[in-house]
Amino acid sequence: MFGDGAARQGALHEAFNMAMTWKLPVLYICENNKYAMGTAVTRTSNVVDMVKLGLSYDMPSEQVDGMSVEAVHEAFLRAAKHIRAGHGPYYLEIQTYRYRGHSVSDPAKYRSKEELDEYKEQDPVFVTQNKIISENIASQEEIDAIIAKIDAEVDEAMEFAEQSPYPLGSELYDDNYVQQDYPYITD
Repeated sequence: MFGDGAARQGALHEAFNMAMTWKLPVLYICENNKYAMGTAVTRTSNVVDMVKLGLSYDMPSEQVDGMSVEAVHEAFLRAAKHIRAGHGPYYLEIQTYRYRGHSVSDPAKYRSKEELDEYKEQDPVFVTQNKIISENIASQEEIDAIIAKIDAEVDEAMEFAEQSPYPLGSELYDDNYVQQDYPYITD
């Protein structure tokens, strides 16, 4: 997973080429939020449709509306099916939007308030929540209860983390990688 700014780095193209040559089981995801750090993609790249990057390596690639939970879910299902079938890598350009600056020191003055407001109306969390309510999947009260339960779980996890001792240096590489057998990778 990488952002639209990282999509123009040479290492990514080397990785795409190798993954396609060896048919590696990789899902590449470009989170295209339209601003590489603080500069619009249209000002930093001749190719603004990042999906074309994967297509140039004959990699199955899709441009996905990242503001639609359903569209992202369906795209992930297609990509996973392709990869699990042993057909090699898959690339998704998830078109989304970043509401805040790239970091704490980024005031995001490179875009207008109107642009920001327009995207906030498309926020997938609120759009999905409204759909759940309008289709009588759950009520606002049920959603509020779920949110309260999540908040409590996060608070509990944070408290546990803050009260836990630091791990030993000898544990640095524990549980980082799991050895698996990939039958579709050959010499």
